[in-house]
Formats: sequence, C-alpha cells, structure tokens
Amino acid sequence: MNLQSFRQNLGVFVGVIVFSFNVVTTAQTDNAPQVQVRVVFADGTPLVNADIHVLVKRRKFGGRGGGLSRRTMQTDATGYFVETLDGNDDEFYRVGVAYQAHLAKTSPFILHEGQPQVHLLLPLNDNPVRPDRWRPGRVFATLEAFLEPPPVWVVNPINGHAYKRVWCHDVMDAMTLAAEEGAYLVSINDKVEDVWLQEIFELDSFWIGLSDVAEEGQWVWHSGEPVTYTNWSEREHVKGMGNTEIKDYVVSYSGRGWWTVGDEHAPYGRGAILEKADMPVKTLSDEQIDAQLPGASTPADKTVPSQTRRSVQPLHTLGWAVNPANGHGYKKIWSKSLEDAKDRAAAEGAHLVTINDEAEQKWLLGFFGNRLYWIGLSDAEKEGEWVWQNGEPLTYENWGAKHSFPRSTLSPEEKDSAVMTFVNGQWRAVGPGDPFWRTTKRAILEKADVFVNPIAEEER
Repeated sequence: MNLQSFRQNLGVFVGVIVFSFNVVTTAQTDNAPQVQVRVVFADGTPLVNADIHVLVKRRKFGGRGGGLSRRTMQTDATGYFVETLDGNDDEFYRVGVAYQAHLAKTSPFILHEGQPQVHLLLPLNDNPVRPDRWRPGRVFATLEAFLEPPPVWVVNPINGHAYKRVWCHDVMDAMTLAAEEGAYLVSINDKVEDVWLQEIFELDSFWIGLSDVAEEGQWVWHSGEPVTYTNWSEREHVKGMGNTEIKDYVVSYSGRGWWTVGDEHAPYGRGAILEKADMPVKTLSDEQIDAQLPGASTPADKTVPSQTRRSVQPLHTLGWAVNPANGHGYKKIWSKSLEDAKDRAAAEGAHLVTINDEAEQKWLLGFFGNRLYWIGLSDAEKEGEWVWQNGEPLTYENWGAKHSFPRSTLSPEEKDSAVMTFVNGQWRAVGPGDPFWRTTKRAILEKADVFVNPIAEEER
C-alpha cells in the first residue's frame, strides 16, 4: 500500500502511529519524528489547499518545561499538512488547528521510543466561534485557550467567593465574558485573597477589575466595591512607568504586584479571573462533620450560604480550593515521591484525592489541567482490587488505553499505585521503575471541609 492509499483509507502500515479521531495504533519505525495531519470538516470532507493556523504545544511529563510553535500553513490536495516534532521521550504534545472561525484539536499524545511518526485526523468543529469572539489577528491565543480543558468555578474557603480563570483577548473581552457568567472581574480586598489567587491559579499575569477609566486617578473595582487594598509594583513608582491617562486598567503581573496598562495590552492580558460574591455550595452538615473520622470523605447533601459554612481546620486554608458540587477542598502540592505526598496529606488532615464520578473527574481536569498527579488509588492489599486511600470503594473508573502512555516493563502485580495523567485526566497504574513513577512530582489532596467561619476567625 502506498502513502496515498494510506491517506485515503487511514489504515495502519508498518512504521507509523495512527490516530483516527485520536484513537491510536502503534507499530515500529525508524523515521524522523513528525506528525502528518489531515484536516476535515465535520461531515468528513477534506479541507484541501486551504490556509490554516497550526499550534503545537509540548510539555514535560513532570509539568515543568516545554514549548510551543505557531505557524500558518496550507493543506495539500488531500487535506494534509506535515509538522516536525522534537521527539523527546519525556514530553507530551497537543495540536490545534484553526480555519477561519472553525477549530480542531487532538487529545494529548506522546511519541513512543522508535515510533516517531504520528498520523492525525482532525475534524473541525461544526459550531464556529461567534463573530464577537473571533479575532483573526489573535487566532493563536484563541487556539491556546481551545487546547486547554474547559475552566471551572472554584470557591475560596476563606471568603466563600467563587472564582474562574478564563482566556481573553483584552480587558474588554474579559468584561464581556464576566457579564455572560453573571460575574465581574476579580476584586482583591486583602493580602490573603491576593496570595490565595496566586497560589491557586498560577497565571503569569491576569486582568483584575481595577480601573480609573471614569475619572483619572480614582480607582474603582468592576464590582463596585470600595478599594481597601492595593499591591502596586515597584514599576508603578518609577518615573515614566506608572499610571498615565492612557493606562486605565490593571493586571496582576507574575507575582510582581499590579501594573497599570492600556485596554489592549496583549503581552500581559491573555488571562483574567472572574469572581462571584456567592455561589451555592453543597457542604456537609455540622452533624456529619462531627461524625466523620479525620480526613474521611463523605458524600455531601446540604446546600448552605457562605456565611454559615463551618471550618474544620481554619489554619490550613491557603492553597485549598472548594468544588461547589460537593463542598470538598482540593489542593495541589509538589512532592518528592508518592510516600512524600501521603505524608504531606496526613500533615494537613487530608488524603490523596478520591474520584467518585465523572463530574468530579471533569472538575479536577478543568481546575488542575493536563498534568501528572498522584491520586489515592491502590491495589497493594489485594491484586486487582483497587481501593481509595481513605477507605472508599472504587465506584467510578477512568483508566486510559495502554498505547497512550510510555511503555512499561513491569507486570500488573508490580503496579500498585495510580496517577491521573495529562491525557484528559485518564488514570494509569504505575510502580517503581515506570517512567511516570519517577516523573510524577505533583499530587492532589482532598478533605471533606475546609471552610473558614468568619466569626470564629474574628474571635482569634
């Protein structure tokens, strides 16, 4: 079979990794690493001889390091284009394509050793980006956002407010997104909230809701709240670098404080954080909390307003975020090993995360993103019987396909632990010696309740 026949039939031949709608088949090859992509419309018709935008993102398994490439290319007479990859054995890739206002993307994938050629079939979405959201001049920023899992709302256990990270083109776009969500650009009212935002969202920079567009020098929050706290950077006090009549908006920049900028300052403004003053959160009743064992996770059954929420451990709130669907607190940590992650969880009265259903899995992916994380699943006690660290039975599974991950020489009996992976949150069983065993440097912690009681805090 020649290459042309392969492309028409999308069959498998020796020497290629083949993705058909992101389903992969592998075979041995010694070819140079590259990805061959066929772009089709939603009905399967190839997009031929067309100018497209292509974004390729790569990231290290461990979460630190990576890169991206952006380029404009043209599909050939059969709808294909070819992109060369770096071929590193400890990285995963994502590919996004834009044609006019239609987008397509792959699931995250890897290159197996000795298998560097990948074939992808990418169907463009049938619902183009709305005209008011499509900016052809900023198409790569749109593609970057499209490649990430959909963002989710998280609740700050200290003040009960809900927050959401969004991608945007500029501050006006951010305000539009906020209005669509019944929210506002974030108001930062004290140092504790400021630090919490930095720890939770880890954005290099993001728009906040502070502006003096109405009256020069009179700063007000988008929410209408009074300005009770500021964190201006040293840059703002340097002659010629601070506020001017054309710098009416503010970004929080890379942990260096707040910078005044114009309304379309793209280098700093691709992300924003939205805020809602209150969001219904399912939490445990006081009786359920009192009846729980320390660190145990119990299904939530009560929705209460933020001012009546109760704290179990109010001194351990920074870094924790609450899932409004179950009222549980979650936290991302760096860890040297699985045992280190367990020890750190115990020190916080928590456990490695338990994932009980698809909704929780999607929320975790939307919040924590495509990375490698230790989770609390193990079959160390009895081979093949997976249980959660907190003692709960396994009621939901999200195991990934073997070909999606690096090859392992270990037997199933040697794989007693599990990680949540960068392949859309799918799980992988691992053991000492696996590539993921040594490269997993993060963990997700969980505990049933982390809300702070404002009255109790004032009495301290």
